[in-house]
Formats: sequence, C-alpha cells, structure tokens
Amino acid sequence: MDQRCPRKQKLKETYIFQLYQIASKQTKFPEQIKESRRKIRDCFKRSHEALQLRESILLSHIDEIEKDYNIKNQEMQELLEALRIESLINKQIEELTVDTDSSIAFEWNNQFETNIEQLGSIKLNSQTIISPNHTFPPQVKPVVPDYKAKQLPTAYCCNHSNKKVPGELNYPRGIAIHYQTGNIYIADRDNNRVQVFTSNGDYLFMFSENMYGPVGICISQSKVFVTQYLGHCINKYELEGKLIKSVGSYGNGEAQLDVPLGLDVSDRNSNVYVCDFLNNRVQIFSQELKFHSILEIDLFNHPRDVKVTRDRVLVLDMSDPCMFVFNSDHVLTSRLITSGDGEQTKLPLRFDIDRDHNIIMSDYNNHCVYIFNQEGEQIHKFGKKGQGIGEFYHPGGIALNNTGHIIVVCSKNTNCLQFF
Repeated sequence: MDQRCPRKQKLKETYIFQLYQIASKQTKFPEQIKESRRKIRDCFKRSHEALQLRESILLSHIDEIEKDYNIKNQEMQELLEALRIESLINKQIEELTVDTDSSIAFEWNNQFETNIEQLGSIKLNSQTIISPNHTFPPQVKPVVPDYKAKQLPTAYCCNHSNKKVPGELNYPRGIAIHYQTGNIYIADRDNNRVQVFTSNGDYLFMFSENMYGPVGICISQSKVFVTQYLGHCINKYELEGKLIKSVGSYGNGEAQLDVPLGLDVSDRNSNVYVCDFLNNRVQIFSQELKFHSILEIDLFNHPRDVKVTRDRVLVLDMSDPCMFVFNSDHVLTSRLITSGDGEQTKLPLRFDIDRDHNIIMSDYNNHCVYIFNQEGEQIHKFGKKGQGIGEFYHPGGIALNNTGHIIVVCSKNTNCLQFF
C-alpha cells in the first residue's frame, strides 16, 4: 500500500473544507445584496414621506401668505377708493365754499345799506325780535363793513333777574358763539350756570355742573371752556353741557389760579389762554387742560380778557394803555388804546376781534362799546348809560357773531342781550 495515501487523504479533506467555506460565503452574499436593497428602499421611502410632509407644510404656509396678501390687497384697494372719494368731496367742498364766500360777500355789499335803512324805520319795542337774514360760513367771523351804521339793536331779548328762571340772566359776564350753529353761550355769573340761546336770542337750555361763578367762556372744536372766578378753576364741557374735566385751585403756582376771568383758544396750536386776574399773568394750558406755560410781564395790572389769533396774542388789562399785543412767540410788540374821542376808557371789560383785526370792546363804567382798528385808533363808539333799547348799564360780555351782529350783555339792563 502506498505510504503516501494518508497524506493525500488529509490534503483532499483540507481542500474540500476550503471549498465548502468558499461555497458557504458565496451562498450568503446574495442575501446581503437583498438586504442592502431593502434598506435602500426603506431609506428612500422614509425620505419621500418626510419630503411629502415638508412639501405639505410649505404649501400650507404659501396658502396662508397668499390669503393674507389678498386680504391686505383688498383693504388697500378699499382705502385708495376711500381716499379718492374723500379727495373728490374735499374738492367739491372747496369749490362750494369759494362760491358761497363770493355769493355772501356780493349779497352783503349790495344789501347792507338797504337793510340798515329799513331797520332804521322800524320802531322797536319789548316784543320785537328781528332775525338775522344772512348766513356766513361756519367758523368764520365776518368783516363788518360799516360800524357807524350800527346804532340801534336789530334784536334784543332776555330779562335781568335775580331768580333762576330759564332764559333770564343775573350779572352775565362772558359770551361765546358756536359758529356752526350760531348758538350763543352766556356765562350767567350770579346764577352759577351757562345758558344757551339761538342766534335769534331764543332760550334753548342751560347747564350748571361744577359752576362757581362762571365769568369767562369760549368754544373750540365743539368743546366749551368756562372759567370759575369763585372756584379758581377752568371747566371743559361738551356743547350739550356734559362736564369733561375741571382743572385748577386757589394759589399762585403752576395750574393754580386767583380769580380767573377771560379766556380764549389759540387758532394755531389749540392751547387755552386764561387771564389769571389777581396773579397778574396769563396761564397757558393744552386743550386737554394740562399746564403748558405762563405769559407774564411786569407791566401787567390785572389782565381781564384775552384773544389769540395765529400770529398775535391780545391781552386786555386794567393798566393804561389797556391792550398788550404779543407776537406768536409771546414777545411784547405794542400797547394800544388809552382813550376814544378824547374820552378815557374807564373800565374795559371784554373784547372781540373781527376778520380785519378791528377790536370791539365793552367799557363797563363808560356804558358804551368802542371799536378800534388794529393800531388802537377809534373807528366808532355807540351806546350810552341807560336801560332802554340801544342803551347800556355796565356792559359786560361782547362778541361778533357769524351774521355780522355785535352781541352785548349787560349786568343790570332790563333787556340785557342786545344785537347790533
């Protein structure tokens, strides 16, 4: 027997074992490939689902953005349309205002003298009330063409009374005109109330909340401002008389007052100017009645009334001359009015200004009304002491209304509200 057979047999078994191992490995390889394919498909599947979810979220955001854009665009279109309509309306109002101004000016210039002649032939008595015939644009004080023609009242009404009867007055001190309605607001001092009348002098209503000696009154932007000389404060009301705010207390500090009298609201910045009588100064508040500043000079001697335009502040004072004129920066520029027709003004109490800057002023102790131009030169004077028609007994509040009439109230007249 060949001695090499066992060795050959062993080599053969080794070779077979190696072939088996190789064959075994080759058998597992397709499974690995299959598993790899499955993993790849699962991975891409999950990625696809994530992408689909991301796509859905992004599309949802895009839809919301588009919806918001459409809403904003619609609002913008509506706003542009509203602005276009407002522009057209403002243009039409401007055209109508120009036409109205021209028409009124023409009518006034052509009919004023005729009306005065007709009024001069009318015998007035205690039952006579003549209504104004002309209407001026709201918020515009008309120029009175001829003060010298205004010698007799065209209407008068109201009795003086120490009883709190509606429509009767007891020491009225201030007048304010609401230029849109023509209604007359009167500070009825000793009755502690404000009474409201129509432009013809017919009684409408009254209000008296928080009233302690009302003396000064003015109207601005549908709000009524009233000074209380006993309450040392300023009150702000709605046109119907609802109290909005009250500011002030007795003293000489900021926002403190000692007998506040006349007041006015600036056309330029809506600040409220108040004559702080015994503190010898004018205090300035915002329209919300927050303290702003003080107008004060050594020359002041008990300021009684104030009027403010866009470029001037006029303060009526008990000094001589009695009118201080300041520019819009509160720099004193001049002093006006010492006398009229050689007659010394004795106690100027209230005044108003027309569109030509003429000054219409009541003189309490001379029992008359003076008209001065803006240089302080007398244009006209009317009235004398008495209690008849066209006569005064201590005239107080005075105002120029939107029909060109001068309205005067007196402290003691039987018929104390007169139209000139």
